[in-house]
Amino acid sequence: MTKIYIHLIEALIILGLIVMVALTFTSAMIRFVPGFGGIFWAEEVTRYVSIWMVFLAAGLGVRRGIHLSADMIAMAAPESVRRGMFLFAYALMLVFEGVLLWYGTQLAISNHAQQSASLRMPMSYAYAAIPAGAAIMVFETLRLIVLELTGTSTAASLVDD
Repeated sequence: MTKIYIHLIEALIILGLIVMVALTFTSAMIRFVPGFGGIFWAEEVTRYVSIWMVFLAAGLGVRRGIHLSADMIAMAAPESVRRGMFLFAYALMLVFEGVLLWYGTQLAISNHAQQSASLRMPMSYAYAAIPAGAAIMVFETLRLIVLELTGTSTAASLVDD
């Protein structure tokens, strides 16, 4: 089940990148055809796909521990202190992700009547990337906390270089 979840998110990110590149390239090439000015909605689709890609990838970033972190102090601390430091960091992450989830959901719901400029689609579709990405990040952070508390392989044990 976990592999399906990871592969699905990765496939969505790759698909989004393909759509962005193909659409931008096609729109740019059409501008060279006399009488055509490109695809008027290409920039808008590219922007919203990019937003979705970033929020989907943020959850995978939490899973893989590739977000920016300052771990010099953690590397110098004993393992028991290090474990507490990571749990504290995970708790702070949950607070931030909870804020994103709460206010992102409110933003998406409250802007459903607003329409995008070119496509005339409800803006809630674009804003829904915020709570969707935040939910993935919450899930992955809770997973890290469980791994930390059970003593399974976690970020705290990976610092032992």
